[in-house]
Amino acid sequence: MLIGLDYVIAAYGIWLITFVVYIILTKRRLKTTSHAVTALEQRVSGTSATSQHTK
Repeated sequence: MLIGLDYVIAAYGIWLITFVVYIILTKRRLKTTSHAVTALEQRVSGTSATSQHTK
C-alpha cells in the first residue's frame, strides 16, 4: 500500500512542478508580448504624429 501512495505523491508532485513551470513561462511570455505591443503602439503613434505634421 505504501508503494502505491508513494507513486501517487510522486505523480502529483511532478504535475505540480510542471504546472508551476508553465505558469512562470506564461507570465514571462505575457510580459514580453506586452512590451512588444507597447513598443509597436509607440512606433505607430510616432509615425502617425509625423505624418500629420507633414500634411
